[in-house]
Amino acid sequence: MEIVDVREGYLFKIVGDKTFAVQENNDGVAFCPFCYSQIDFADGRCPCCQKNIPEIIYFHGDDQTWIASGNE
Repeated sequence: MEIVDVREGYLFKIVGDKTFAVQENNDGVAFCPFCYSQIDFADGRCPCCQKNIPEIIYFHGDDQTWIASGNE
């Protein structure tokens, strides 16, 4: 598990078994949810930051953070 920073103007979109960042007004372009580099929806790892794309990103209410799970 890893904390994810959420950038203004972005949402998370699940495609298959991966969760990507997408722009609010354009969910057809994928971004890495960690470094926000543009990537392809088929990518399993970000070529920029080298992190695996997580299976799911969820909000952890206790400490008000977003957590990426399943990206080991």
